[in-house]
Order: sequence, then C-alpha cells, then structure tokens
Amino acid sequence: MRIRSFLLVAGVAGLLLQAAPVLAAESAADFIAQAGNSVLTLARDRSLSEAELKQRLGAIAEKDFDAPRIAKFVLGRYWRTASEAERQQFIQAFENYMVQVYASRFRQYGGAQFKVTGERQDGQTSMVTTDIAQPNGQPAHVMWEVVQTPSGYKIIDVSIEGISQAVTYRQEFSSVIEQNGGRIAALTQQLRQKANS
Repeated sequence: MRIRSFLLVAGVAGLLLQAAPVLAAESAADFIAQAGNSVLTLARDRSLSEAELKQRLGAIAEKDFDAPRIAKFVLGRYWRTASEAERQQFIQAFENYMVQVYASRFRQYGGAQFKVTGERQDGQTSMVTTDIAQPNGQPAHVMWEVVQTPSGYKIIDVSIEGISQAVTYRQEFSSVIEQNGGRIAALTQQLRQKANS
C-alpha cells in the first residue's frame, strides 16, 4: 500500500473507533479530541477479536461519518445518474470496505500519540488539525473536516499532509467506473469483494 494511503487509513481508523462520550462534544475540536484519546485505549485492547473489532467499527462509522454525503461526493457525476437503489447499495458497500481496510491496520497504532493542534471555521464546516505520531516516527499532520448536524458532529473528509481522502477515493473510483462502461454496479461489486477478502 502506498505510504499516502496507509496514513489516510491509519488516521481515519483512529477516529472511527472512538468510544461514545458520556457528554456531547461542545465543539468540533472536542469531538476530535475525544475520538483520539479514546482510540488509544481501544488500540491497546488485545481482547477484541477481529469480528468484534469490525462490528464496532461498522456501528461507529455509521454514527460518526456522514456516509451518504461522502458517497455522493466520491461518485461525482455518476451519483446524478444512479438510481436510488444503486446509491444505497454503493453507500453500504463503501462503508463495509472502509471498515475492512481500517480494521486490518488498526492494531499497529496502539502506541500512537494523538494531539489536537487547532480548529478553524470554513463556512458551514470546521477544520480540526491534529498530529498523530508513532513512538519512532515523525507525526502525520491530519486535518478533519467536520459538520454540525441535528444528530451531532459528523466527519465528511480527512486529509493527511494536505491530501484529501475523499478526493483520492473520487479519483480512484471514477477510474474503476470508466473502465467498466460507466456502471456503478461494477464498482459496488468490487468493493464488496474487497471487504470480504
């Protein structure tokens, strides 16, 4: 896996595995800080089986990420021509694919340090900057794009060293769809296969 993709996976996996806070976060920075601090405890928990880890990831990914919004962005122009059934199938396959990828990398981050370094408003979204560092390496500079919704904060993108995860997926997925005659179903099937491999 490319270093860029590995860092993206590691950063998102950390946030996905947050434990549900007792109190709602008062700001986007608090939301991300709670996530980062919680993941360190979970990353060290060797009692979780792979199945338990994936189950937890799936439930929390659904809670903390705005999957429909991300899916709409990563499909780009293909979202407009997709049927509602194709959209829903893609969203589910995309979520399962991310969970599989993150679960496979998560345990390597038990010794990581997570620190919120800033927050700024950009229109309707908050950009929260963090550093994620391994004991023997330079920290990865990670920016989380967060929106406030009626059900709480939701993550809509993650960028590592200025590289957007959503944009990266959009480019990769567009290529797959184009290679398959513009069929979204081909991409959905490919993600399902990868999630079950």
